[in-house]
Amino acid sequence: HYYITNNLRYEPVKMGDVDIESKIQQDREKGRKEWDHPISFILAAVGSAVGLGNVWRFPNLVSQYGGAPFLIPYFFILIFVGMPILGMELSIGTFYQAGDADAFGSMNPRLRGIGLASVFAGYTITFYYCIILGYACIYFVECFHKTDAIPWYDNQAAHFDDISMTAGMAARKLADPSTEFDWLGTFNWKVFVGITVVWILIFLSIFKGVKSTSWVVKFTVPLPLLILLILIIRGAFLDGAGDGIKAYLIKWDGSTLNDPVIWTKAIGQVFFSLGVCMGVMTAYSSHNSKSKTNVAMSEKAISLSDTGIALLGGFAIYEVLGYMQKKCEKDSATGVCAENYYKQASMGLAFIAYPSGLATLEAPQFWGIIFFGCLIMLGIDSAFSLAECFVTFAKDCWIGLRLRPKTWMVVLPTCIVGWLAGLLYCYDSGTVYLDIIDNYLNNWGMVLIGTLECFAVGWVYKIEDQYKQVGKLSVMVYNLGFVFFLLIGTIVALAIPGKKPTEGTKAVLDALLASYGKDQGGALGVGLAIFFIGWILLTCIAVVLSKGPASGIGSKLWAIMGWHGADSLRTQVNNVVRNKEKDGVWVPNTLKSEIEALYRHDCFCIAFGFLIKYFSYALLLVVTCINIKGDIETSYGGYPSDMLILGQLVFVFMVFLVLLVAIFPRIMYDPIKHSGSNSHLGRLTWMLTPLNADITNMVHDIPAVPSPSS
Repeated sequence: HYYITNNLRYEPVKMGDVDIESKIQQDREKGRKEWDHPISFILAAVGSAVGLGNVWRFPNLVSQYGGAPFLIPYFFILIFVGMPILGMELSIGTFYQAGDADAFGSMNPRLRGIGLASVFAGYTITFYYCIILGYACIYFVECFHKTDAIPWYDNQAAHFDDISMTAGMAARKLADPSTEFDWLGTFNWKVFVGITVVWILIFLSIFKGVKSTSWVVKFTVPLPLLILLILIIRGAFLDGAGDGIKAYLIKWDGSTLNDPVIWTKAIGQVFFSLGVCMGVMTAYSSHNSKSKTNVAMSEKAISLSDTGIALLGGFAIYEVLGYMQKKCEKDSATGVCAENYYKQASMGLAFIAYPSGLATLEAPQFWGIIFFGCLIMLGIDSAFSLAECFVTFAKDCWIGLRLRPKTWMVVLPTCIVGWLAGLLYCYDSGTVYLDIIDNYLNNWGMVLIGTLECFAVGWVYKIEDQYKQVGKLSVMVYNLGFVFFLLIGTIVALAIPGKKPTEGTKAVLDALLASYGKDQGGALGVGLAIFFIGWILLTCIAVVLSKGPASGIGSKLWAIMGWHGADSLRTQVNNVVRNKEKDGVWVPNTLKSEIEALYRHDCFCIAFGFLIKYFSYALLLVVTCINIKGDIETSYGGYPSDMLILGQLVFVFMVFLVLLVAIFPRIMYDPIKHSGSNSHLGRLTWMLTPLNADITNMVHDIPAVPSPSS
C-alpha cells in the first residue's frame, strides 16, 4: 500500500508527443472485435457466472448452514460486495477496452500485477474445472448403456470412486499419515479421455474469439435452464419431493448465523459463482461498445440470473434427494434410513446422490443424458470463459500487440497448456490436489484479489486529484493510517481469541490472552474500538495537515476521504444511458444527479463508491485474515502439511506477480519500442529498472464517450 501510493509520481515516459498508455490504448482498440449483439454479451457473462457450482455447491451450502438463514449472508454479500465489484469490473473493461491486466495498468502501471494475478488464478482454475467436466462427460457417455440398468445402478458411490479414484494413494495417505506417499499414483485413462474432449470443446468455442463464443452461448445458456425446469417438474411428482424442499430451503436454523464461517462461505460462493476477480468479466466487457453498453443493467442482469439459476438448481437436486431419503426409509425394516442423502457434499450431490435417484426412475438413460448434458453445458461456458480471459491478456500484452496473431493461434497453445496441466488431476491423487488448490485459490486468492481491486479503484485511481486538493502528506497519512488501524483491529479481534498460550509465553502476554481468549465477542469489541478510534484520530490529523485549494471542513473531508476513482467510473456509466441534449450531463455529488441515480435502475448511485472504497475493501481484507488464520491454526482438510505445499505455492505466486509488477512496472511494456536501446542487455536493464521519478503521464484516464442518440 505504501510503496504504490508513495511512488505514483514518476518521470513521464513518452514516445514523441504521445504518452505510452495512450498509445497502447490506441493499439488495443485497433481492430478489436465487438459482440454481435448486446444480448450475446449478457448470455456469455451469465454462462460464465452460472456453472457447476450453481447445481451442487450453492444448494449444499444452503442445506449445510441452516437452510433459509444462509440466504441472509449470501444476499448481503451479493448486494454489498459482489455486485459492486462486478459493476467495477464491467466498467473498467468496457471503457478501457482491455482485459484485467491492461485495464488496471491503464489506471496506474504499478497496478497491472493485480489483473495479471487474477488472470493467472482464473486460468489455473480451468485446469481442475475441466476434470469435473471430464467426469460429467464419462457419465454422459455411460448413459447410452443399452441394458435396462445404467452402470451405477447398484452402487453409485463405488462407481464414482472408480472414476475419480478417490480411494487411491492420496486418500490412503490422508487416512494414515504413516503411509508411504506416492505423489501421483495410478493414471486414470477414462478421465484423460474426458478432459481431452473438454479441451477440444473449449477450443471450438473460442477459436474465433467473440464471434464463435456469441454463437455457442445462444445454445449453451438457454438449454440448461430449460433442462432444469424439466427436471424440477419431473421431481415434483416424486414421493418425498416436499421433504427434500424443506431440507433445502424451508427449514430454519438461525444458530448458524453465529458461526463466522457462514460469512466466509457466502463470500466464496458469491465470488466463485459471479466469476469476479478471475479476469473473465473484464475480458468479456472489453468487447462491448463504449458508447452503447448499459453497464449498470448488465450488472443486475448477470447477478440476478446467476442467483435465480442457483436457486432453481437446488430445487431440482433436493426433490430427488427427498425422494431417495423417503425410498430408503420405506425399504428399511426399521423405517429409519441408514444413510442421510441430504448430507452429501459438493460433487457427491451431482455424481453420487442425484444419479442414484435417476437410476430408480423409468427410462433412467434419458434422465441421465439430459442431466449430465445440462452439467456439461453449464460447465463448458465457465471453462471457456476462464480460458478466454487468458487469451485476451495474451493478445493485449505488448508481445500480442507487436505480433498481432490470429485468435486461434493464441487459443491453440492456451488449450494445449491447460490440457497438459490438467494431467496432474488424472492420477488418483488428483481429487486431493483439486480440493487443496481450490481452497487456496478461492478462500485465499480470490478474496485477496478482490481486496486489491477495491484498493486500486478506491484508493489509488484518481489519487492525483486528491493530492492537488489537500496535498500529498494529508492523503498519505489518511490512507496508510486507515489500513494500519484496520489491520491492528483485525489482529486484536482474531489473533487474541485464538490458540491457548504455549509454554514460555511471557506473563503479560499470558494474562492478555487469558483475558480475551474466553470471549470472542469481547475481543471483537476491542478490535472495532481500536479501528474506529484510530480512524477518527487519523482523519483529524489529515485535515490539520491538509494544504491546497480545498477550503472548508466539508471540502477537505471529501478531498481526503472521498471515492474519486469510483466516481470517475460511475460518471462514465451513468452518462452513457443519458440523452445529454435533453437531460444534460450527469455530474456526481450534485443533488439532482444523485437523486436521479437513486431511483434509476440503469445508474450507479453514490453508495457504489462507498462500497468499493470502504465496505468491500475492509470486509475482504478482514476475511483474508480470517481465512489465513483458520488454515494456520488447523491444517486445511486434515491434510498433511507436505500435501498443502502446491496450493500454498499457487497463492504465493499470485502475490509474487502483484509485487513484481508493482516494483518493476516496465516489464509489462514493449522494450523494443520504448527503451530507446538497440541491445538486448540494454532493453533488459530498462525493463528491470524500478521507476523512481514522475510517471504521471503514464496514467491513462478513461476516455470520454459520446452519448447514444435518444
